Amino acid sequence: MLKQILYSVILSLALLGCGTENPFDRGEDFDDGTAVTPGPGGNVSFATNIKPVLKKCTSCHSGGTGGWTYDGGTNAYMQATSVVDADNPENSLLLLKGTGKNGHGGGAIFSITSDDYKALLAWIQGGVPEG
Repeated sequence: MLKQILYSVILSLALLGCGTENPFDRGEDFDDGTAVTPGPGGNVSFATNIKPVLKKCTSCHSGGTGGWTYDGGTNAYMQATSVVDADNPENSLLLLKGTGKNGHGGGAIFSITSDDYKALLAWIQGGVPEG
């Protein structure tokens, strides 16, 4: 019986890893050095600039945690654009959730002043090019 309770506690803690308690909140200035800034002329490429930023999302969202799946695989572009608002880029869930807003259980992944945010915003404003 004690073994079952222990397993339940461990499982519960693991499931809370991406829950609303923000155990992974990286703070406003989090930067792991993976940001890739837009190229000359402000061109942003999904493969070159956006996928490296979104790689941070796979630890929680590869299994669909929080209602969004992002695994960085063959459907990565479709998965990313599913949380983009091309008509109002700043209101894209990708940006809101990434900055810890709108109930993101994983906390802030990047700040609005970071290169990651700027690259994502430029990509959305540029029409979310796939190339």
